[in-house]
Amino acid sequence: MPAAPWDDGAAAKQLFVLVTGANSGIGLGIGQRLIDEFAAEHTSPSEHLVLITTTRSAAKSRATTGLLRQHLQRSESSAAANKGTVHPSRIHLASLELDLCNLPSVYGAAERLRFESLSICTGIEDTASSPHTIPRLDSVIFNAGIGGWTGIGWGNLLTNILSDGIQQATTFPTCKASDGGLLVDPLTGKEVKRAEGCQGLDDNDGILGQIFCANVFGHYVFAHALLPLLRGTGEGTGSPKSSAIGPGPARIIWESSVEADGWYHLSLDDFQAVRTTAAYESSKRLTDVLALSTGLKSVAPYSAPFYKDDSTDAANHKDSSTVPATYVTHPGVVCSTLFPLNWFLFALYNIAMYISRWLGSPWHPVTAYKGAAAAVWVALRPTAALDTLDGQHVKWGAGTTRGGSTLIKRSEVEGWGFRGRVGEETTVTTIDSVTGKPWGAGGDPLAASFPFPAYLLNSRGRKSGAANLTAERRQEFEVLGRDCWREMERLRVEWDQRVKKVRESQ
Repeated sequence: MPAAPWDDGAAAKQLFVLVTGANSGIGLGIGQRLIDEFAAEHTSPSEHLVLITTTRSAAKSRATTGLLRQHLQRSESSAAANKGTVHPSRIHLASLELDLCNLPSVYGAAERLRFESLSICTGIEDTASSPHTIPRLDSVIFNAGIGGWTGIGWGNLLTNILSDGIQQATTFPTCKASDGGLLVDPLTGKEVKRAEGCQGLDDNDGILGQIFCANVFGHYVFAHALLPLLRGTGEGTGSPKSSAIGPGPARIIWESSVEADGWYHLSLDDFQAVRTTAAYESSKRLTDVLALSTGLKSVAPYSAPFYKDDSTDAANHKDSSTVPATYVTHPGVVCSTLFPLNWFLFALYNIAMYISRWLGSPWHPVTAYKGAAAAVWVALRPTAALDTLDGQHVKWGAGTTRGGSTLIKRSEVEGWGFRGRVGEETTVTTIDSVTGKPWGAGGDPLAASFPFPAYLLNSRGRKSGAANLTAERRQEFEVLGRDCWREMERLRVEWDQRVKKVRESQ
């Protein structure tokens, strides 16, 4: 096999990133923005970005790679017009199929990444792709998902606007209509019709909640299967790997939603959200709880098995105990086809989003490219800079000013607040209350030089009626985190055994 095109530089100058659901919307925006920001921040021709996308079909994967190469061509043309270059020959693209509702597909995709060569396209030249193996993953961005909505509840929309105003109604809508109760056979990926009178799920049913599986559980299983690629390349047990973003553990970045802020969105009695019409919001609330609670002492006994590399070759690697860092982000409010609207309603929806932004909402990036900012920011920041900001304890949101300038902002999570600390509802987030210094003092210039500090107030963009965090509520969140991790691990172990039996019989 020929040498990989990124081998002209040291491992510390390479960055390997995987993005799920990248064929359109936020996922495609993440891919495009990763290319642009990596090229802008890492200007040496010996620094390489290897971007791996996933889609649900081979045709979509080919199309996605084509769209990203077209974007790279536009970026290079723009740079050339200013007598510069992005060095496109250091941008490498690959894509593979992944159906998160089909668990054999999930395990198969992980094995392909670990053991097989991927077809890699390099730069913008119209040359044939070449096969290469991937030595590691520095970041995985879990973006893929489904909404399960069927349309708009017009009465709820009117009530929402009249009672809360257009900014709140377009940020925390209560008007999305859904039939609820979507089920899937995770061994085949086929949708399952609910039996008449069925009220819940039983372990013997052999089915899962479809939105739960697509948005959370499929990614959860995928992440565990990818641990051999996420454990780093350091020298010695537990030592951090070093990449183009500096030394530190690999990153699991969950893409959540600004809407999933409420305690009521997630019920342990309906963990897979098959009895609710808010299954999407439930899945995103679960995402927040898992990501933000993973490092808590009382939760660690339940989350630790997930991070244990149980692959057959784990014992042969010194750094198999390296635990990936977990982050959670959201794209703000973006106009995408995830919500089913005809062209006329979609145009009105788009206008309403811009009106909300012009009225001062920080949560309306509107476009997928701007909405991708938070996930890309977390993927590209040095670990030391994120640690200075207490980064793993924050839900990072993408936002904009009235004029469209991009900002990264802390988001409130009910029961957790802005980073698990009581009394931060009015804090100006340009000053870090742990260090007492501007964000930029930790090596990140984003907020220290941001010309609109009022947008970064924690109080700006809060949901109307949001309750301030109390110590009691914070403790309840920790208990919820423990219970969620325990159930997720139970399901993972159970379905791991089921998938193994199916694959062994084939």
